[in-house]
Amino acid sequence: MSQRPDPAWKNEFNDRVKAFVLRGDYKRAVAFAKDGLRQYPQEFVCRFQYAKVLGDYADELPLKQKKKLKNEAIRILKPLLRSLRGIPADQRFSVCLNYYYQTESFKKMSRFGQRFQKTDKQRGIYAQALGATLVAFELHENGRSSRAWAQKAKSSWARYNLKSEKYYFPHYNYAKALALLGEKKSAMSHLKTAARLSKRPITDWEFADVMKLI
Repeated sequence: MSQRPDPAWKNEFNDRVKAFVLRGDYKRAVAFAKDGLRQYPQEFVCRFQYAKVLGDYADELPLKQKKKLKNEAIRILKPLLRSLRGIPADQRFSVCLNYYYQTESFKKMSRFGQRFQKTDKQRGIYAQALGATLVAFELHENGRSSRAWAQKAKSSWARYNLKSEKYYFPHYNYAKALALLGEKKSAMSHLKTAARLSKRPITDWEFADVMKLI
């Protein structure tokens, strides 16, 4: 087998990973991406996709296992950050966004979105909205005022084109921002959208933090 996959293989690989992610099925995504990485261990897209879904799957696990998998994801992502020259803008965005997510550098994610908006407006807004939501929730969990960041998240999500968004995660995070602001009816509406898009019940473990706020 050659050391690099052909474009058709990469497209199919990305599409298969995306199909798992859209449903929030990160466990199966990890298994599939790991198999791709075994076949092409030096391929940028295989390294990135495996690190991304590994870190996302870690969120489902107990703290000790979560830290272990997050650290492995970060270890893979770090060198990718140093090899972004010549990489398409959408891939550069994904690597940076996921590095900030896995390292829980949420304020940096939001600032990154402000900068990236000059390159891609929608992706830049997405990073600002997601970063602000995660900062707000982190403050709330630590017993500190989250309103300013939650309002910033709400304003950013309002600028993002959620109506055409087929990925559940933005809807789920918009619901989280709204719930932090006490807008429970709107939060529930967007949480139901997230559940419908991911083909999971609203009682799924991932939605429990928003349900608790509502």
